[in-house]
Amino acid sequence: MVPLFDIFALQKDGSLRWCEPAETLEAAKLRVEEIAQSAQGRYIIFDQQTGQTVVIDTPSRKSAASH
Repeated sequence: MVPLFDIFALQKDGSLRWCEPAETLEAAKLRVEEIAQSAQGRYIIFDQQTGQTVVIDTPSRKSAASH
């Protein structure tokens, strides 16, 4: 199966950095959770078929430390 979803990380300067592909939206969401354990921030999952995006905000270390 050809991966239909791309995972991107939103950089501090507003640019996107491609992380990796995923075959399903569920797999992409799970992978973002795994990636966020070492690199927290905002991630965007792009659906190549529909052009839709899903934005996932993971808690930053700075905000987690201040709560």
